[in-house]
Amino acid sequence: MDWTGGCLCGAIRYRATAAPAYASYCHCGMCRKNSGAPFTGFVQFPDGVFAWTQGEPAAYRSSDGVIRRFCGTCGSSLTFEADGLLFLTLGSLDTPEAVAFDRHTYTRSRLPGIALADGLPHVPGPAGGKGGRPID
Repeated sequence: MDWTGGCLCGAIRYRATAAPAYASYCHCGMCRKNSGAPFTGFVQFPDGVFAWTQGEPAAYRSSDGVIRRFCGTCGSSLTFEADGLLFLTLGSLDTPEAVAFDRHTYTRSRLPGIALADGLPHVPGPAGGKGGRPID
């Protein structure tokens, strides 16, 4: 199955040709600021299966070693890149409902009133490297 997605205005499109290797919800303050949402879903695909198929996203270095890509026209957030890993934003996928998530990360930064009742593990900080790489 191919996984496709892109930005709100359609200027940027991408495709991944394998199932996600990892998916997590991040509750850190930087992801909140970047997305404008109380937390953000990220999906990582195996190496070598991802490609931009239309347009080139703009890039922003949000912190040391972290690049975030977004559409320069509509502003849609598209990636979080760190430690050689690329994570796509869940909301940019055409079929986000098809993703099976592994965990919540940075839950120590979770906003009050956000109840997590999905049964996924809660990790107080990153699940590995800056990119939330799984540690197991």
